[in-house]
Amino acid sequence: MSEKVSMLGVPNNTVDENGIRWRRTRCFMCHMNCGVWCGVDTKTGRLVEMRPNEEEGSVLCNRLGSKGEKAIKFHYHPKRINHCMKRVGEKGEDKWEEISWEQAIDEISTKLMALKEKYGAKTLFSSEGTYRSDHLWARTRFFNLFGNPGNVVDPGTICWCWNYSLNMAMVGWPVEAIMPVSPSYTGTIVNWGKRWSEAYAPEGPLWRTMRGRIEVNQDNPAQYINIDTTCIDGSATADIWLQPYPGTDCAISFAWLNVIFEEKLWDDKFVRYWSNAPFLVRKDTGKLVRLDEFNGGKHEDFLAINEISGQPVTWCSDENRYYEDCEVTPALQGTFKIKMADGSEVECWTAFDAIEDRFKDWTPERASKISNVPARKIREAARLYATNGPAFIGWGLGGGDQHGINASQFGIAKTMARILTGNIDNPGGEYVGQPADPDDKEKLFPVRDSELELSDLLTPEIQKDYIGNERFRVMSWHGFKAIDKCYRKMFGLNRPMLHQMLCSPSLMWKAILEKDPYPVTACICWSSNPLAWAPNTKRVYKALKALELLVVVDYWKTPTAALADYIIPAADWMERPCCTTSEDSNDFIVTGDRGVEPLYDRHMDFDFFRALGIACGQKEYWPWETYEDLIEYRLERVPDMNREKATNLGNYFPYGTDFYKYAKPLANGQLRGFATPSRKAEIFSSVLEELGYDPIPVYTEPETPLGNPELAKEYPLRLTTSGRISPLYHSEMRTPGHGTRSVVPWPMTWMHINDARKLHIREGDWIWIETRMGRIRQKAHVGWDVPEGMVQVPPSWWYPELPAEEPWSQGVFDCAANVLIDDDPDLADKMTATWNARGLLCKVYPCIDPADQSDENVPIEYYDNPDAETVWDRAYKEIGCWELNGK
Repeated sequence: MSEKVSMLGVPNNTVDENGIRWRRTRCFMCHMNCGVWCGVDTKTGRLVEMRPNEEEGSVLCNRLGSKGEKAIKFHYHPKRINHCMKRVGEKGEDKWEEISWEQAIDEISTKLMALKEKYGAKTLFSSEGTYRSDHLWARTRFFNLFGNPGNVVDPGTICWCWNYSLNMAMVGWPVEAIMPVSPSYTGTIVNWGKRWSEAYAPEGPLWRTMRGRIEVNQDNPAQYINIDTTCIDGSATADIWLQPYPGTDCAISFAWLNVIFEEKLWDDKFVRYWSNAPFLVRKDTGKLVRLDEFNGGKHEDFLAINEISGQPVTWCSDENRYYEDCEVTPALQGTFKIKMADGSEVECWTAFDAIEDRFKDWTPERASKISNVPARKIREAARLYATNGPAFIGWGLGGGDQHGINASQFGIAKTMARILTGNIDNPGGEYVGQPADPDDKEKLFPVRDSELELSDLLTPEIQKDYIGNERFRVMSWHGFKAIDKCYRKMFGLNRPMLHQMLCSPSLMWKAILEKDPYPVTACICWSSNPLAWAPNTKRVYKALKALELLVVVDYWKTPTAALADYIIPAADWMERPCCTTSEDSNDFIVTGDRGVEPLYDRHMDFDFFRALGIACGQKEYWPWETYEDLIEYRLERVPDMNREKATNLGNYFPYGTDFYKYAKPLANGQLRGFATPSRKAEIFSSVLEELGYDPIPVYTEPETPLGNPELAKEYPLRLTTSGRISPLYHSEMRTPGHGTRSVVPWPMTWMHINDARKLHIREGDWIWIETRMGRIRQKAHVGWDVPEGMVQVPPSWWYPELPAEEPWSQGVFDCAANVLIDDDPDLADKMTATWNARGLLCKVYPCIDPADQSDENVPIEYYDNPDAETVWDRAYKEIGCWELNGK
């Protein structure tokens, strides 16, 4: 074959002159789901080569290899789980017997039904990873039919999903995206805590797109604000680079709001007419004035002041208009005395003024003392973002994820900034999608994930048993139903449970270990390794071992799988067809074919949940025998569409990319607005208020030298557990033998050279990183990439090459950053249960006494004998440890 063969215009399932069948597939080795051609030799049935889908601009990244060789090795790797495994020894002994798929499903379903009979359907929970297949709806469907309240733990609690939920409450769509829908229009790009080149590989579309917009071949390049604790690609070329201490970014976002208010940089038209900033807020309670207390009207309606007449005007949320038949210019600022329905008089001000007042003391100077970023640079960045639009704030782990008690406060503040500057659903700004056209009564779009979930089966009686339902209310049925109501009203569709319904892992472990609030005894863990992602690894281990039934569906025997009762082999993305809306976070559908037939007993996640569902009595709800049948079902209501056509299209957009949709009229004559309770972009969230939270953010000093000076005496360094390096991804790609682990063979802790000097630590030394929760061992990477006083520990490490049995457990307790992290729910974000994984306090010290590593330890007497030259030469050649090694 030639080195480069164009696949442009080649239809799916083409067999070339060499007998290679080419199919359009979708890669799931990260979230980008790039289009990839898989070539299978028709004589042998073996996968032999991959090519990028040029029609979509795909490039084979360093996880796949230039011709897909790394992915092919992944597919055929001898250490893959290829057959169903049943534990025969004690948990942790790593003793197994191979059983058939049919036996595994039969035994698992029998045990599940017995546990359900004893404890109720709520005794089951699911642990899952971050989008390794497009079958999450199948898990939800099985759980809903099982009668489970939705008990799921997932790293999404600290990774995007919590932010998604806040976005939905404020603007009705997840605007927290990785890149603008129309980057060519973007005037200012804010990269807040994401290493573009490493997150989805240097060759990935994110880095290529954003770098191209900012640096490469642009007559009018976007201005670039980079906010990151680490010097990343692009930091040096950024127009403004802010380098805060980890975990202090929230203070910077508050200072941005201060500058926008202080310097009057808001978009007056958008804020006044399309947000709820003019709505009145009571000064005594801090809550929005609703019409049921003002004039006996609807609780869902609100009050404003007409600037023209100076009189109150009432807002009809259902119809997205003022009730009064007159010209209304809502007052954006002011304090007013309002007579209520009960005759009382209350003092109110606009939501705009209430928000401005909260941030009036959050000057850049104040934020500078917390974050260590110069006030001048904070102010410059805020001005650039607010004035050089359209502007876009990209989603990144440092931009709120993993921030613990300040996570929601930070996420809300960012979206407030977006609303204030009018960067909502504008070209180059934050896109607001539409899962369905509100006027499309025929529903001529593909079946969405939410329609497959069957969430309406769960009664309020079942919902109340959701773990953490009353405590972390945004990520619970309370928050879900409040947002679902608006979503249904706008789009005629129910919301997907997939993102928002995520339990606090800490509360789940409590239910297992303490049977509080009830006994949780069974877990289905799929595409998930909680021993590597969940906080407080030692407690996670105790909880998993205490389960009566642990089923793991995965590619590899992970540290978590080693504790299972059953391990089920999972089909990889090369073996699966694809049809996805990315858990309904996209308003388009992505399709791909099965590249190669599954090997051995590998099954798709859909097959597993369908088979288990049928075995548990759900047969009538699983009519599709194959995933291909399911895809045809999803597409059949779209005129002139089928699976093959959709596969050749790759991406199907039911509606064109359109902006300013909130201002467009509907068929009933109403203006569309947003999918929120008021149909406004809710800068003052009525959903959060109804859930019992303050809609205006408040900053709490986290575990820092300012927040805990006593602890800082023992643990003087600031810790962040981040620092992704491609081709590693989350806890994946560490298995030797397919070309990804060799790039990063050991976990590398980054630290400043001055800190390393003080501690006698050199590049590549093995070091201990310790917090009050425990300690782990990694290698030191010394330089100027991070600020002095900070260390960056890579997350999710384990060593697949080490024994799986105890006490080795594949090294997870030796190297996983989550060993260092506290899972105390009292320290988590009050709305979403997000725990703190950055900005912690730690200490670092060498694994070997520095005196044993240095030629400082050579006695001076050595230089008074004939061997002095030998001593010198040896020290020069092997400086650091020749004495220790006895050379």
